[in-house]
Amino acid sequence: MSKSKDTPYYIGLGIIILIFGYFAVTNIVHYINKDKVVDSNRSEDRAPVADKFLKKFNTVPDFEFVDQNGDTITNESLKGKVYIVDFFFTSCPTICAPMSHNLKTVQDELKSHPDFKILSVSIDPDYDKQPVLKNYADRHDAIDGLWHFARGDKEATFKLAREGFSAYVGESQDSLIKFEHSGNFALVDREGKIRSRKDAYGNWMMVYNGVEENGIAPQLKEIIEDAQTLLNK
Repeated sequence: MSKSKDTPYYIGLGIIILIFGYFAVTNIVHYINKDKVVDSNRSEDRAPVADKFLKKFNTVPDFEFVDQNGDTITNESLKGKVYIVDFFFTSCPTICAPMSHNLKTVQDELKSHPDFKILSVSIDPDYDKQPVLKNYADRHDAIDGLWHFARGDKEATFKLAREGFSAYVGESQDSLIKFEHSGNFALVDREGKIRSRKDAYGNWMMVYNGVEENGIAPQLKEIIEDAQTLLNK
C-alpha cells in the first residue's frame, strides 16, 4: 500500500482515538466528582453525626431552679453532663403533653448513660409548685435524678429562654391557654454549649423539633443520635 493511500487511514484512526479519549476522560472526571459529592454528603449529613459536625452555639447562661424533688439544679450542677432543655407548663392545653411524651421516648433511649439529663423548665412557676411538678413527672414516668421538672423566678426563666436558647415564650391573650412557647428541644454538651447539626437543606439549626407542628415531624431520632455522640465523646 502506498504512503499516499496510508495517510487518510492514519488520520481517521487518530480522530477516532481522540474522540474516544475525550469521552473516556470526561466520564472519569464525572465519576470522580460524583464520588467527592457523595463523600461530602456522607461526612456532613450522615447519621449519627460525628462530634466535629455538631456546631457549637452559645454557652448557656447561668441559671438556678428547684425540681420536683426539691433539689436545686444549676448550670454548675449539670457541668460535665449532656442534657436536653425544653420549656413547658403543666396546665398547657396544647403542645406540652406531646413534648413530654416525646421526651419520655428520649429518656428511655438514653437512660443507660449516667451523664445524661433532661431539664424541663416551667414558664408558669406561680402555678407549677413542687407538688404539681412531682405529679406531672410521675404521670410521664420521669426517672428521678435523670429528668428534672423545674421552676424558678418567672422573669429570669423568660430571659433564659429568650436570650439563652432563642426560644419564644410569652403571655397569651387567650386566658384558657395562658402562655405561648415554642415546641423545641435544645441539646447542651458537657461544656455547657448548645450543640446541633445541619437540617435537611444544609442550614445550621440551633434546636430540634420537639413535637409535630405544621406537618413537620419531631426530630427525636436526630437528637438521640447527637446526644449519644456527645455522651460517647
